[in-house]
Amino acid sequence: MSIFFKKKKFWSLRSAQVTTNALISTFSVIIILVLVNFLGIKYSWKFDFTENKLYTLSPQTQEVIKNLQEPLQVYVFDSPPNNFDRQLLNNYARYNDLFSFQFVDPQVNLNLTQKFQVDRIGDVYLEWRDRTQLVQTVSPESRLTEEKLTKAMVKIQKQTQAVVYIIQGHGEANIENQGQSSFSQAVGNLQDMGYIVNPLNLGESPLIPPDADVLIVSSSDRELLSGEIKTIKQYLERGGNLMVMYNALSPISLASILEEWGITFNDTLVVDSSGTGEILGLGPSITIITDYGQHPITQDFNNGLTIFPWARPIITENKDNIETIPLLITNTQSWGESNLEGETVEFDPTKDIQGPLNIGVALSKKNDVITDNPNNITENLTPPQESGLNPEEELPKIEGETDLPIPPTMKTPSPITNNTEANSTNKMSRETRLLVIGNSNFATDGWISQQLNSDFFLNSVAWLANEDENNLSIRPKESVNRRLNLTPLQANLISWLAIFIIPALGVIAAIAQRQLRQ
Repeated sequence: MSIFFKKKKFWSLRSAQVTTNALISTFSVIIILVLVNFLGIKYSWKFDFTENKLYTLSPQTQEVIKNLQEPLQVYVFDSPPNNFDRQLLNNYARYNDLFSFQFVDPQVNLNLTQKFQVDRIGDVYLEWRDRTQLVQTVSPESRLTEEKLTKAMVKIQKQTQAVVYIIQGHGEANIENQGQSSFSQAVGNLQDMGYIVNPLNLGESPLIPPDADVLIVSSSDRELLSGEIKTIKQYLERGGNLMVMYNALSPISLASILEEWGITFNDTLVVDSSGTGEILGLGPSITIITDYGQHPITQDFNNGLTIFPWARPIITENKDNIETIPLLITNTQSWGESNLEGETVEFDPTKDIQGPLNIGVALSKKNDVITDNPNNITENLTPPQESGLNPEEELPKIEGETDLPIPPTMKTPSPITNNTEANSTNKMSRETRLLVIGNSNFATDGWISQQLNSDFFLNSVAWLANEDENNLSIRPKESVNRRLNLTPLQANLISWLAIFIIPALGVIAAIAQRQLRQ
């Protein structure tokens, strides 16, 4: 009993209660901190406030990683490991356990160095199955980027390489020479994504190669010849996929083909009076799109911006067996201006077209004929001498093609099998796809890097080429250079403001406040 009373007396002491409370509080805080750290490591939340979301993987990157079915390894031949590169690779690894990475010291691990034939410190390689792919060479000035890594991941997993032909020879934007009005950057982006891109002059070769997965026709100074138009029409009728891009006032060589699909280009210029262009430093002839149709090409754009300088409206008409989906829709304060020679731009309800307007339309049509390629190569058909039929009855004919020869089989050199070779023995029904855009300037070097323009162009080609939908998304963005280049006068002014003017204003304000109180 005495021990019990002594213990009771001990716990009744204030010092014992304070000590006990302190110990309990300390242990509680420790347990809470351990739990918070454990949950923070297992379930991390990050907030990215940078302009281009530099520290957040793009939707396309996330889909590419999640869709990995086999292990993919990244080797960074750089020592010591860079924290920025490690953080980026860790972000990738979070989405799929099949993605892994390894930093390799090229001077220590000679086996891997020889395996990948590394000749520069900083080389970054991918390994997938038995394939390897150089991503980039990192350096203190150029670290590993999501854009290049994701493009390399898409490229190394491609089983076939889609082939894109761009019509040339009529004053179209050049695809080889760099310049504000060329397609060189757009072509480079396609090549980075694993496409084969070739120019096509129908004046030199009057046939569209049978390996053409996508054909692009853009604004030109001169119209196409009637024979060239007939060739393009037959390519489309045989299951080919076509992208047509025409600026305002540009000749519309394919008007007759487009009318069969219910498409008409209106001869006006899209004008935006909402003032959005002026806020961004652009004029009313620059169309800014934030409203998109429900389509795989634009499914992840949300309210992002695409910019189309000197665009023209597209009028659509419903046709049987053709699915038509508007992609690019202008705002209600836009219209199609018909008077381009006046000093002022005003809406005229008797001549102009009131918005919202369509300047981009995606169309698709199921084919009744089962075919391998859009040029209807007849290499698997029985020769006339064996079948006993007349030559006119042996080959399937399309109206208007009797004066054109059967095109020869074209071989595109590539380490990866192209679609023509891959499909030579696999018959499958084709869906003809047509994409019509009332602007081609958006894809030129002066505009392709603006906002979502590059994403829209790449997604359009991927959709036409029947690429997987995980390739149709927003591409990773590289950091934007926001450095201020000050003149000596501006630098001196800032120095005077910081050292003398602003402190002087503070002193004057304090003196004035003191005088008022007195």
